[in-house]
Amino acid sequence: MKTDMIVVTALLALAAQPGDFNRTEETELLEFSYAWPAEAVRDPALNAILEERMEAARFEARRTAEEDRRTRPAEAPFNAHHYGESWIVDGDTPRLLSLSSSASTYTGGAHSNLLFAAMLWDKQAHRVLDTPSLFGSALAGLGDRYCAALVVEREERRGEPTPQGDLFGDCPGIDQQVLAPADRDRNGRFDTLRILLPPYAAGPYVEGDYVIDVAFGDADLAAIEADYRPAFEVPGPDFRPVSDEAE
Repeated sequence: MKTDMIVVTALLALAAQPGDFNRTEETELLEFSYAWPAEAVRDPALNAILEERMEAARFEARRTAEEDRRTRPAEAPFNAHHYGESWIVDGDTPRLLSLSSSASTYTGGAHSNLLFAAMLWDKQAHRVLDTPSLFGSALAGLGDRYCAALVVEREERRGEPTPQGDLFGDCPGIDQQVLAPADRDRNGRFDTLRILLPPYAAGPYVEGDYVIDVAFGDADLAAIEADYRPAFEVPGPDFRPVSDEAE
């Protein structure tokens, strides 16, 4: 077998003030990229977790591509697979760091796929928190508001209401989705719960992904464990999120 030509780029700034981490690798088998922000690089424990996730994703992507190339009929040309994942900061408080990622994958089918992931990191305890458990009894109320917002977003995209019971008409349970607390005005406290739904989770592929933001209320914060409550806030009436352009 011809040896794949590999180009690997890993950019990591000096330890005193590290920058974002970016890795790209391109072979005849797989185009692979993975990135995470400087906020995660600066924490050795979190950085190690992301390195493990990157290596696991690369191993699985290569295994899938190798299997596809090995079993593909001779008359069906093999196209290199693709895996690209990038983590971003949704919010950074003195105690907690909220990260989410989007991963674009292509495994030889008709089109690429999109996957989401999220991680809420306790900087003091050096561990990942379970976001649904953190909100406890408040998750049901957050779920109701998320479903109401999803109905509105679907109607805007489709131009008409979609009855419940129809395909992509029901609301996928919030406890089964990727959840990322977000600091939308970047003041150091989480004001929003971000629900990330990939294609097919809430609508057909052509509609793309759905990202639903639900602002926190007093009852939501009251349900959070006291140690973590200072990291959250209820946005005021004059709340104005930082625009996507500014981010």
